[in-house]
Amino acid sequence: MKKIMILFILLLCMGCSSTSRRDSKISKYFTFKEATDSAIARKYGIKNTPNNSEYKNIVYTAQRMDEVRKALRTRVYVTSWYRNKKLNKRVKGSGNSYHQKGLAVDFKINGNAKDIKRKLDRAKVSYDQLIFYPRQNRVHISFKKSKRQERKQYFIIR
Repeated sequence: MKKIMILFILLLCMGCSSTSRRDSKISKYFTFKEATDSAIARKYGIKNTPNNSEYKNIVYTAQRMDEVRKALRTRVYVTSWYRNKKLNKRVKGSGNSYHQKGLAVDFKINGNAKDIKRKLDRAKVSYDQLIFYPRQNRVHISFKKSKRQERKQYFIIR
């Protein structure tokens, strides 16, 4: 009986942790929900849940995004962050997209996104890729696990 009670308590706690993880802050400015929420996933019934390795990458990226947020001095509105393979395929993402690893974020800011590169460079914020989509006033940023391997590539997609 005692073993059954312990097992029941463990299962209950595991259920609580997954619920609390969903609403938890993963850095100063970002939540787990922001990193995994997707209207497309909801629309098509895709469960966009990362595994442990992807979760660690999401937390790492959140810390890197805190640097971005601090350099920009404005709120960052996440439009896409983590996408599992099924969701990435549904949104027609690249097959090797860093979104699938939790290492890429698409976002918007209040105002013009054109100045983002200048502000990030001035603050010495490292990144692998920074892609600006002027028609949508949207930015894509990706990171590598090692800053030394980041290429600091910048593209404008018209």
